[in-house]
Amino acid sequence: MNFKHLFAVPVLVVLGVACSSADAPPAPVIPIPSFVLGSDCNVPIEPQQLFSTNQRANGNRVVAGCGAVPRVEPIDIPLSGTPAWVVAAPFGDSTLWVTVSEEGVVEAFLVAGRELTRYDITLDRLPPGMPPLLEARDGGFTLLTSLGTDTSTLTTPAVLSPSGRVVTIHTDGSVTITGDEAAMLPLNALPDARVLTDDRDRFLLLTGATTRYGHGVVGDSFEAASITLVETTPAVRVVTTINLPGDDVVEGIAPIWADMNGDGVREIIVTVSNQDVGARLVVFNEEGERVAEGPSIGLGFRWRHQLALAPFGPNGEVELVDVLTPHIGGWVEFFQLSGTELVRVARVLGYTTHMIGSRNLDMALAGDVDGDGNVELLVPSEDFRSLGGLRRTAGGAEAAWTVPVGGRVTTNLAGVTAPNGRMSIGVGRDDAVLRVWP
Repeated sequence: MNFKHLFAVPVLVVLGVACSSADAPPAPVIPIPSFVLGSDCNVPIEPQQLFSTNQRANGNRVVAGCGAVPRVEPIDIPLSGTPAWVVAAPFGDSTLWVTVSEEGVVEAFLVAGRELTRYDITLDRLPPGMPPLLEARDGGFTLLTSLGTDTSTLTTPAVLSPSGRVVTIHTDGSVTITGDEAAMLPLNALPDARVLTDDRDRFLLLTGATTRYGHGVVGDSFEAASITLVETTPAVRVVTTINLPGDDVVEGIAPIWADMNGDGVREIIVTVSNQDVGARLVVFNEEGERVAEGPSIGLGFRWRHQLALAPFGPNGEVELVDVLTPHIGGWVEFFQLSGTELVRVARVLGYTTHMIGSRNLDMALAGDVDGDGNVELLVPSEDFRSLGGLRRTAGGAEAAWTVPVGGRVTTNLAGVTAPNGRMSIGVGRDDAVLRVWP
């Protein structure tokens, strides 16, 4: 017999999934490696309960596990409309795939091997443009979304760990933290900012919304003039505010908040732009000090799309990857940290990760996508009709393989890791189909 449940907390609506209690396996707390994966998938693990389009709570688009994308026959799943978002999670021996159409219509499917079952989800619609956020809860999954007319529908709430407090961005730029105690911070946050979290009840986001750089590459005229780090334990407190000087802005919706130099402390990686020299990658520490910077484009109103930090290097070196000018001929660039500089060590022409004016910045991911023990960057071709697995080599970087999408990409790239370490990849396309490589 099917059941549905509705669970609500202040400021956050948690809407459950309907499933058969007789045959649905319990949803586990999913283990994922802290960075990447070897071909045997036997690596240190950490639990995961939340599943988003940007892969990780720290904004780093890295997927654990071992895939077989170039060798496996994909599954095409018909949808009721053109998909804008897709998010996936493991569910027992199956994977759960949730799509959101351009109009906000939600559909969900279980994929077990090559068997497909429609999954009855209680929430059948999100505000158009809102990305989905899944949580493993009570043997099933829930969709989390903001509640209230003054909360931003251009982003998702964030759940802090380990407290479970909820962080919500409001249309006036204020940020609320709810849970045992409620708090409000007037941070002038970007309405589409993604709130990043760590395992210490802290969160990081882009703030100081300003119109001083009118590029508008991600959908509106607002960019961030500051980056704010907040702790909530033992009390809510702004730890660091990084104010960008002059006409500089952060061009994007979230940093990457990850340990880049191996010292055990996270760095804050952003794309900084202005109208004089254009975009460059900049690395800050958590105290707000600028610790490294990459080359600028040299011309305003040109963009860099930062993507992932992972051991891409041919000898496992940690590298930062972006796409330079994704709208006018995209170069995938690999950078290594050398002192106070980000040094480009390789690049590949012919790929893109963004449609101008879109808030979807998740059209790429990193991981051992083909199961060979190395980390690839999976990224769309310039025409959005195929995906390339880009791999670093001793002499630079190359497309190790390419797979067709069967249409034109319209969504983020979604990745999911099963308990056995098998990675699956999915992407939505313009003919109202979700293609999954199981």
